[in-house]
Amino acid sequence: MGAAHARPAGPLEIVAARCWNVVNEGKPFTPVFTAFVLLVTGTGGVAGALTAAPLALVWWRHSYPLHLRAVLWAVAAGVVVAAGGLPVGPALVALGLYLTFTIGVWGTLYYHLRVAAPWTNFTRFWKLVLENPDPTSGNLLEQVPKVAALLAVASSSGRPVLGLLGVTALGFVAGELVHRRLITWVPGRATGDRREDRRPRAAGPARCGSPSRKMLLLVIDGCRADRLAEADTPFLDRLAREGIAYERCETVYPARTVTCFTSMLTGAPPAVHGMRSNFVPSLGAKCPSIFDMVPRSRLVGIAHLIDSFGDRVASVTAVMPNDDIDRALCDRARQVVLEEDPDLLVVQTLSVDQAGHVRGSYHGEYLERIEATDRELESLVGWLSDQWDGLDGVTIGVLADHGQGIGIGGHGHWTGPERIVPCIWWGSGVPAAPLRGDVSVLDVTPTLAHRMGVPAPARSVGACLLCDGSDTSEAADAIDDDAPVVVVLPVLNEAPTVVSVIEAVPPRVGGRPVEVVVVDDGSTDGSADLALAAGAKVIGHPRNRGLGAAVRTGLVHARDSGAWAAVFLDADAEYDPRQLPALLWPIERGTADYVVGSRFAGTITSMLRRRRLGNRVLTGFTSLLARRRLTDAQSGFRALGRDALAAVEVTHDYNYAQVLTLELLGKGFRYAEVPITYGWRRNGRSFVTLGRYLRTVLPAMVRAARTR
Repeated sequence: MGAAHARPAGPLEIVAARCWNVVNEGKPFTPVFTAFVLLVTGTGGVAGALTAAPLALVWWRHSYPLHLRAVLWAVAAGVVVAAGGLPVGPALVALGLYLTFTIGVWGTLYYHLRVAAPWTNFTRFWKLVLENPDPTSGNLLEQVPKVAALLAVASSSGRPVLGLLGVTALGFVAGELVHRRLITWVPGRATGDRREDRRPRAAGPARCGSPSRKMLLLVIDGCRADRLAEADTPFLDRLAREGIAYERCETVYPARTVTCFTSMLTGAPPAVHGMRSNFVPSLGAKCPSIFDMVPRSRLVGIAHLIDSFGDRVASVTAVMPNDDIDRALCDRARQVVLEEDPDLLVVQTLSVDQAGHVRGSYHGEYLERIEATDRELESLVGWLSDQWDGLDGVTIGVLADHGQGIGIGGHGHWTGPERIVPCIWWGSGVPAAPLRGDVSVLDVTPTLAHRMGVPAPARSVGACLLCDGSDTSEAADAIDDDAPVVVVLPVLNEAPTVVSVIEAVPPRVGGRPVEVVVVDDGSTDGSADLALAAGAKVIGHPRNRGLGAAVRTGLVHARDSGAWAAVFLDADAEYDPRQLPALLWPIERGTADYVVGSRFAGTITSMLRRRRLGNRVLTGFTSLLARRRLTDAQSGFRALGRDALAAVEVTHDYNYAQVLTLELLGKGFRYAEVPITYGWRRNGRSFVTLGRYLRTVLPAMVRAARTR
């Protein structure tokens, strides 16, 4: 059996899979196909293609799924009329090429060569193209109006360009109103587009028992939960009966293989990990995954998944009859266990998904593939039981990355059959009954982390599916009560003021001890010795590295010491440390993760006019990047709660204030401002110079504004 079938995907197949996704995924297909039609027909020339380019960007942004399809046709019709009508010849050529590609090349030739589908598959596939809701090139009801509108604009050489651009702008506005304001069909957690839905969530202590000695996650690609319930699957039924099964487990949006696998194994929504379709212009998930937390871990799957997880994937070629692919994947898993003996093994099966794409998820063959997959998984688990000396101490999870709807195995929008996926857990640490109602594939990573005894990846937003969510142990309460507030004072030659600032810091806030940590950034005036004599802990840099570097050192210390909160305070006596309780109050009452002391919302006793103006301008720029109103982006008095402290990264050495705010807001942490008093420094001088500030900080702010 199998070793020959389980050959890895070669470099040519990996490249071919990426190229195929350019014409398979709807977003890239629309402009690529239209450009090809313009080239073949000679319509519009270069000028026409450039005139149509802005509309192509509009179509890229707005896909108009499902019930929004009528709006798409209305908007596209308006564009065609405004552009002077549809060029009949190029339109007929485009329609012919489109049907040839989708039904002939894709539905017949491609699937015959890849999965040995019958040459007569076109007799069924044309119906799937007509009813498909999926955001792929095979979605006729989406591609036809989009391509028609682009052809109309490209061929309207006699029309004023400004008028055509105005029509394009109206199309963009219509899409924004529909997608962002009038209709919301996807909850925020499924995308992470809303800040509150991408806030990292610590997995917390595991309350589902000691770690498992082995962890197996079986992912049946494209398996609908309702069709699984109809199928004859004795092995999976036994796992669900002896373990637990969540009936309302949702996937993420869009429900595409690369997107969903990446969310499942990072715990992060698509807006954070960056994989928003199977078409991946930028390779690699943009946040850590469970594979980064478990050293001995492996994913067995097809070439698509390499785009997210790189060499953590033991790939298997997907070019083989559909009857053989699951056996090949399971054989590859056996090879991995014999060669590497991973503690965490994730195995993808594919035949169910491919049956849905080739024949449709309502076809009898789809059920047959579910039943065959059940037998392959039973065989694999039986083999692993022999290899692992039984299954005591082993936890098994069974999920799907997404389900499938109508049409060409439609999955990518938000219909019930594609968003609800199977979710079964069996073995060590699994409770007697499900603990919650609705759950998500985002909860898989923290579950794996708990079972493997490791922290969840930094951007995980889920919760363990096997823990009851309560932690009433006295030890945990005592640890939380004793966790200190760490006040970090970055210091560079502040001998005249550092002692008075240290002595003004309250010894306790909210019943918690306060620890003052001075990060001496290469002072030459004895500041470090004075701080040490005043009772502060001193961490020294042998040379001056910059305020941002000093803050980073303080953050690391606060995090390593288990701080309840970290506070940053300038050591030049411009801020009053006695206002520390007010600064920490929003964190104390649970309404904020990150608090900035605002001088402009409070009282300023003295500030140079040019500096006041500069602060206002920079705060306005920061507000623009942050997309929310801020009153003081440069304050040197700010606090981070435990969750924000665990996730924050200061990568800029020169300064940190605005970059820190933009990063934490981008990651979804709750922000608050507290009015404070401020007075101009009487000793020393600021390290900030305008030229260097503009050269270094502003570009870093723009980069931080893209944080998700």
